Amino acid sequence: MIYFLNAIVARIRAYAIYQQTRTELAQLDDRSLADMGFQRGEIEFLARKAAKTA
Repeated sequence: MIYFLNAIVARIRAYAIYQQTRTELAQLDDRSLADMGFQRGEIEFLARKAAKTA
């Protein structure tokens, strides 16, 4: 039971990180993203990656 609850908490945290990363990157203009070496189309990928590594 504890494992199940820990898994749920971990998923909620990962989703929160995903949402925050996606929102923050989406607010940047294309030039700022390019300065960091990213393109607008990569935001989804980067947000998912951030959520996985957290």
